[in-house]
Amino acid sequence: MSTIVTSSSVTGSSNIYVTGTNSDVDSSALIEAAVAAKLAKADTLETQIDTLEAEQAAYEEMDSLLTTLSEALEDLSGSSDDSAFSQNSVYLSSATLSTPTNYLSATVTEEAETGTYSIVVEQVATSHKIASSEQASDTALGLSGSFTVATSGGGSVEIEIDTDMTIEDIAYAINLQTDTSGVKASLVRTSDGSYTLTLAATDTGVEIELAAGSGDDVLQSLGLTDADGNIANELQAAQGAIITVDGLTVTSTTNEIEDVIPGVSLDLYNSTAGETITLEVEQDLSSLQTVIESFVDAYNAYRDFALAQQEVDSTGGAADSATLFGEVMLRQANRAIYEALLTNVEVDGTTYTLADIGITYGDDNMLEIDAETLEDALLYNADVVQALFSASSTTSTSELGVVGLPGSLESGSYEISIVRDPDSGTITSASIDGVALNVSGSTLSGVSGTTYEGLWLVYTGEEDATVTLTVSQGLADTLIDTLDSYINDTDGLILGRTESLGSAISKKEDQISRIEQQAADLEEYLISYYAKLEAKIEAANITLAQLEALLNSDD
Repeated sequence: MSTIVTSSSVTGSSNIYVTGTNSDVDSSALIEAAVAAKLAKADTLETQIDTLEAEQAAYEEMDSLLTTLSEALEDLSGSSDDSAFSQNSVYLSSATLSTPTNYLSATVTEEAETGTYSIVVEQVATSHKIASSEQASDTALGLSGSFTVATSGGGSVEIEIDTDMTIEDIAYAINLQTDTSGVKASLVRTSDGSYTLTLAATDTGVEIELAAGSGDDVLQSLGLTDADGNIANELQAAQGAIITVDGLTVTSTTNEIEDVIPGVSLDLYNSTAGETITLEVEQDLSSLQTVIESFVDAYNAYRDFALAQQEVDSTGGAADSATLFGEVMLRQANRAIYEALLTNVEVDGTTYTLADIGITYGDDNMLEIDAETLEDALLYNADVVQALFSASSTTSTSELGVVGLPGSLESGSYEISIVRDPDSGTITSASIDGVALNVSGSTLSGVSGTTYEGLWLVYTGEEDATVTLTVSQGLADTLIDTLDSYINDTDGLILGRTESLGSAISKKEDQISRIEQQAADLEEYLISYYAKLEAKIEAANITLAQLEALLNSDD
């Protein structure tokens, strides 16, 4: 006799095993053991995948930290269009006015050049304001007619009035067309139950123009004009703004004045009554200090990661958290970053390093900032700070100007050869250290795919020339170029490594799938095999029983 047993298989399915009293064979245990043996290699592969995934995640974290460091350096790079060194701030001061910002404010753009300017606000621009005579607030005025409202140089609108309209209705009708006329109406409560209608030009420096139309002389009835049609009650005259900048008189119809000082916008609030305000455009040292601090923070965050990958356990082996312990790429990146941070520059014959501006190495090669030293360097040696971080260049003639420098161009001297056509005077060819440059008018540029890609020069000379270009790469440009080889999202070393790990993981997952399928096939085969075996044993037992019964019957 056979016993049917339902069991959950090792492969995860529910199968029926045949276990028999005939054979005394526990087929369930045998099948499970055979399948488990088949799956043992898959378990090993799963462990290997866990290791590879941890390594892949560690490289992705490394890429993220190095990208953050590179982005922080971009703001200090000479090749950046938005370099922190090109950012300016504006400061207002006065020897006689305690709060200059009560009289004007100023903002700057990247185009602003450093300098000091003396400003006197002679007159601020005001809008024209007039008023009616006092009118009952909710009583129909009984007027019927029309009038026109306009501003000098602006649009004109016609206002229709009927006998049922109140002063509030008239104000509403005027405001419906404010966008066209440039005149806004308001009601001021001047006594119990009575209001005065005021009209104000929406722009400064322009006058309100009123003219009677058909029907009743509504304007005169309201007290806005006199018998001659002139404004009856002017509250504020229209006038433009007048300022002097370094003694030069400037007029404006508004209190917002731009481009009198290149890259500086002024907003006027009050007349300074002849007193002078000093406006200074200076490098934004506060923002620059913040950018430098961000660079240090980004480096230290990466350094924390690098140290974690070097940790050892009590036996001297790699700690569990040191996923990239001993990885060549990590060691190479650490060394390249460290070497870049040792960059030194020469300014006016003196050599400077990061330590000279207050940035030094502390424990575990973490960067530390001496705030006082950095502030002094920014205040008194800003050119040294810029030279340390940002690429700079000089040429042996003022006729060759440098517009752009590629970060890949190493520090050193380069020979620029320029050939002009003797008849037309146009530049026919140019090269740098023997490598041809693109020529477009007076502009010379590096050819794409060469070391000089990103180099932009302008030559204004009239004859053939050989010019020496001297380049000094700053720390930021050097390190950005170094980091790009690791974090480039097209061919970066880290991308190549993570893709390789991903490919290895996929292959092992495919192997696991094949092993699991083979185990499932083996399980199915063994179930069938033992079922048939039990059936044969049971049939043999039945035959044996029949024979024994026949033999016993003869007795």
